[in-house]
Amino acid sequence: MPEQQLMLLASSLLVASMIVASYYVIKAKDLVYASGALAILGSLNAAFIALLGYGLIAAFLVIVYVGAAVMFIIVSVSMLGGAPIETWEPERGIISAAAVAGALGIIVVSSGIYAAYTSPTSPVDLGRIASLIVDRYLVVISVIFVALAATLIEAIAIARRRV
Repeated sequence: MPEQQLMLLASSLLVASMIVASYYVIKAKDLVYASGALAILGSLNAAFIALLGYGLIAAFLVIVYVGAAVMFIIVSVSMLGGAPIETWEPERGIISAAAVAGALGIIVVSSGIYAAYTSPTSPVDLGRIASLIVDRYLVVISVIFVALAATLIEAIAIARRRV
């Protein structure tokens, strides 16, 4: 399968998944589930941006969206208390898991991604990678680190106040 067709297929699957996740964000009746769906939506958005070739921006988006979702969950649980008793519907989970596994299987088989993991690779120079990251992205990494530390401190403060 040519690379352009593979990119189109992956982009189409990501966009369709983003639409489904957006629907769940809007329709979720519980704030915890809405926050989880928002984290999934943000991760899919980051995957789409990474597919376009902006890996660092995608990594930052994952950190921001997952951090925001964790904060939404902590704040909603601490303000509203525990969740009500839920009913279990195993059919939905099995159908969802089968659909995701089937889509991933089709992508892997049709694109030949498995060949990247079966062919021998050259050794990786971790020192060169580390120096490249520190030289080019030190400011960005510092901002991400401070933002995540602030989020963690805020989560601890909210959790301690609740207890």
